[in-house]
Parts: sequence; C-alpha cells; structure tokens
Amino acid sequence: MSKRYILTGAPGTGKTSLINALKQQGYACHDEIARQIILRQQQQGGNKTPWEDLIGFVNLVYEQTLKELNIPVTPCTFVDRGLPDCMAYLKASACKIPDRLSRFPFKSYYQPIVFLAPPWEAIYTNDPQRPQSLQDAALIHKHLVDVYQDLNFTLKILPKATLTQRVAFIQSII
Repeated sequence: MSKRYILTGAPGTGKTSLINALKQQGYACHDEIARQIILRQQQQGGNKTPWEDLIGFVNLVYEQTLKELNIPVTPCTFVDRGLPDCMAYLKASACKIPDRLSRFPFKSYYQPIVFLAPPWEAIYTNDPQRPQSLQDAALIHKHLVDVYQDLNFTLKILPKATLTQRVAFIQSII
C-alpha cells in the first residue's frame, strides 16, 4: 500500500500554494480537510472551528480524514496536513489528546518523511478561514514539531523560498 507525504505547517506558511504547485507538476494531492470543514461550518453558521469548538472540529477532521485515508494513493501523493496536526492543535490549546488519536497507526498511512513549512512573516496573511495571528502560528508550529518528532517522523523543513524552489526541494528528497 502506498503512503502519503504530509505537507504541514502553521496557518499561513504556504502549504496550499505548495500543494497547488505540486498538482501543476502532475503529483496527486489532497487538499486540506481542516480548511474545507472550517468553510462548511462558516457557510452553515456552525461553530466547529479551531477557535470556537476545537474538540468538535477535531472530531470532524478525524472522521473526514479516515474516509480520505481509505482512498488508494500513488507512491508520490501529497496531503495538505496530516492527522497528527490535530494532536498539535489540541496540545497548543492544552486539550487532552483522545485515545483514538494517540493510538492511531500513523505510519501505516503516511510516509516517514514530513515536509514542514515554517512560519514566514513575509508571506503570512489572514483570511476568513485563517484568523490566527503570526504569534498563534508560531505556537502551533512549535507543537507541530513536537508532535511529529514524538511520533518519530523525520521532519524536512521547507526553505523560505519561491514555490519553484520549494517544489525542487521536495523533489530532491522524494
């Protein structure tokens, strides 16, 4: 079974732009589930977002991710965020990690190398689905690093560079 490469990072670090650039290069990519859920919640007047009901939000992300993980993938499939990101968001808010997350067989679904986009003030912007501040992003980044390292993934820090250079960096590793 082929496994997915995770592109992770705090809000506003260029993950979605990078996923789109990888798609243009012909790679199979899955868009960020969390952003899709936030958008749906906002359209429906719901509150299951990271800033209103984090636990409810994580539950929705978990369920939707399980569905996505059952879709067969190619050896070079990329996902905009992985399920371990839920753990980082929970830790950043000092919430308990549910057993179904802490015991999840991440390595069965994800490649051992994870690409991490660091906070980058020059490209950081807010939008309705990303209201966090740059300081919030830095805190989330710290917890992403901790979670992925605790789960024994190898983090490859993306350079603060053009999309073309970031794609080339990933291609040099995969």
